[in-house]
Amino acid sequence: MNISRRNFIAAGIAGAASAGLSGVAKAATRFETAPVAGATTEGVKGKPKLCVSTYSLQSFRNDPEGIEKCILTAADFGIDAVDILHRSMPSEDNAYCQKLKQLAYQNGVALACLSIHQDFVDPHPEYRQRMVEHTIRCLELAYNMGIPAIRLNSGTWGTTGTFNDLMKARGIEPVIEGYTLDDGFGWVQDCIYKCIPTAEKCGVVMALENHWGIAGTPEGMIRIKKSVNSQWLKFLMDTGNFLEEPYSKLEQIVKDCAFISCKTYQGGGTWYSLDLDYDRIIKIFYDAGYRGYITLEFEGKADPIQSSIESLNLFKKCIDKYYKDYPVK
Repeated sequence: MNISRRNFIAAGIAGAASAGLSGVAKAATRFETAPVAGATTEGVKGKPKLCVSTYSLQSFRNDPEGIEKCILTAADFGIDAVDILHRSMPSEDNAYCQKLKQLAYQNGVALACLSIHQDFVDPHPEYRQRMVEHTIRCLELAYNMGIPAIRLNSGTWGTTGTFNDLMKARGIEPVIEGYTLDDGFGWVQDCIYKCIPTAEKCGVVMALENHWGIAGTPEGMIRIKKSVNSQWLKFLMDTGNFLEEPYSKLEQIVKDCAFISCKTYQGGGTWYSLDLDYDRIIKIFYDAGYRGYITLEFEGKADPIQSSIESLNLFKKCIDKYYKDYPVK
């Protein structure tokens, strides 16, 4: 008897239901009626996944096998994914990168993001071009490792001295003498344009973080994104990088986020501590329909493993509270 593919699927579902396997039929129906990707209205069904940054597990920071140990620690504690700090990689050799990819896969851990550093806010074209080449290399590295996103920095003016000085100044710095804020935005936008073809070819999103500098405000981030106007440029929200009135600022960028990094500070922060209300913050994520990764970036002085577990449990509790209508039963 000839039977079309569509009729075969329908017959299979009907047969499963008649056999008492109603859950199979319900699952099929759920796929058919799933909300469109990116929908941000009520009835959010997707549930964010938990991730941990290798930066959080500081006890492994100077260990040549630190990233491997972070992956295995994530697997041991049932954490869904790892965000790799590029600077912590002891090598970019293909053999090492494939070793990490295989280790993560075999332990059921996703490699969710490659957090890199660059600085496009510089008046020297040769320096900016080196930063572009570095970013392109990291896009290709992420692709080679099966990582779908990189962290992107705009860069800073560098007029306050060291990073410690910048933190003492609450992330606020003057423009380089002889230049304007528009110059800085123009440099950043031009550099990102140059990276777009590689991001598109590799299928790796550039997630622009509110990491100080001209992307340190929602207005700055939105200005850059609108100017570049590419699906390969999204946002990476760091909940700890808006030092004043954070909640309204988080609300302004959450709908364009590809990745979210949540900071905690048990034992006191390295540069500062914020008393962040994660019940309120995760409600912001829910209201915006965010369903991606929520990664922990622990920046305190207490035991990193124990503090990371405590923080992730807090995030999970809040996620379960607001995303309680998923999974559908």
